[in-house]
Amino acid sequence: MAAALSDLEHQQAALSQVQLDDFRAANLFALVSQRTRPGSVLDVGCGAGGMVAWLLERGFDARGVDSSAATIQAAQSFLASRGLEPSRVSNTPLDVLAAQDAGADNVISMDCLEHIEDDRSAFGDLVRLIKPQGRLILTVPAMMALYGERDRKIGHYRRYAPRELRALAAEHPLRIEELRYWNLLGVAPTFASQRVLGRAVNESFRYGKPSLGKRVLRQALGFWFKHVENQIRPPLGLTLLMVASRK
Repeated sequence: MAAALSDLEHQQAALSQVQLDDFRAANLFALVSQRTRPGSVLDVGCGAGGMVAWLLERGFDARGVDSSAATIQAAQSFLASRGLEPSRVSNTPLDVLAAQDAGADNVISMDCLEHIEDDRSAFGDLVRLIKPQGRLILTVPAMMALYGERDRKIGHYRRYAPRELRALAAEHPLRIEELRYWNLLGVAPTFASQRVLGRAVNESFRYGKPSLGKRVLRQALGFWFKHVENQIRPPLGLTLLMVASRK
C-alpha cells in the first residue's frame, strides 16, 4: 500500500510541474494572479500545488488546502522540490475550513465546484472564507452542451452557464466584478470529440517531449492565450472565470 501511495504522489507531483510548463495552465494561472488583490491568498482545492507554487514564486502570501491527503502529500513534495515551504499546503475539507479558518483577502477555487454534488453549500463555504472587502476568484468548466464522457470519468457533476454562477452569488453578500469565458479555441474540438465522436479530446501535444510540429503548435497557442485570449472577453469558452468581491 505504501508503495502504491508513493507512486500516486509521484504522479501528482509530476503533474504540478507539467502544469507550470503547460501553456494552457500557465496562462490561466497568470489570468487568475492578475486579479488577486494585495494580501493573503487561499487556494481551495489546490490539488498538487501548481497554483500555490506559481503564486509563491511571484511574491504572493499564498497557501492551499485540499480534501485529499495523498494529493496534499504530493503538493508538499512538489513545493519542497522548488525550494518552497511545504507547510503552505494542508489537508483540510472545505466545510471544516470554513468553520475554523480566519479566511483570506483572496479566495481562489479553480475547477473544483463542479466536483461537488451540493455546489450551493460549497459555494457558501467559499464565501465564508473571504475577509471583508476580499475577493473570490473562481473557475469552472463551462457549457453543459459540452458535457461528455471525460466529465463523467473525472467526477464532474455539471458544467456551468453564467446565469448559474450569478444565481449562486446572488445568495451572498457578493458583487460580481467580472464573469467571462476563457479558452475559445477549445470549444469546437471538445464538442466534436465529446458529443459527436463520444471520446475525450486528445491533448497529448501539450505534454512530454515535443516534435517540431508540436513545438510550433505549443508556441502558437501560448502566444494566443497570452496576447489574445487573456486580453479579450470571448463569447464562448471551455472555462468560466468569475471574480467577485465581498460587500
